Amino acid sequence: MEQGSLAKKISDFVKPAIGDMGLSLWGVEVTSANRPTVIIYIDSESGVSIDQCAKVSREVGLMLEVEEIISSAYVLEVSSPGLERKFFKPEQVTANIGKKLEVALTIPIEGRKNFRGTLTETDDEGLVLQLEDQEEPVKLDWDRIRKAKLIHEFK
Repeated sequence: MEQGSLAKKISDFVKPAIGDMGLSLWGVEVTSANRPTVIIYIDSESGVSIDQCAKVSREVGLMLEVEEIISSAYVLEVSSPGLERKFFKPEQVTANIGKKLEVALTIPIEGRKNFRGTLTETDDEGLVLQLEDQEEPVKLDWDRIRKAKLIHEFK
């Protein structure tokens, strides 16, 4: 669950400005297509409005342009993490014990890279999922996790 170097650089640069707006930076994702897309996820205890996303987009977009953090043309998107939020740091996962996660690994365990199950615990080394298709829980190390996201269940 490690951010790329450009995403990390952008995170470090924009985090103080987003904090000054009363919001928290959930994470930054940089996709590489014909034109790179920078996705900045913001959050707060009371959620995030469209107006807050627009304000962050204007202010952070200007900051990125002035400082030339990204050397080529790019698209900037600002969003809340949403109900099925992607996790960027282990500490974000911890608050979701008892909820369902979808996890993709970089290095397979017994030939398997994708896991879906209930989060039962986390520690400094990784997380434990109780899988839907297996009796024994599985331990997944943080350094093997490529992507982890919450699976929202409507009740």
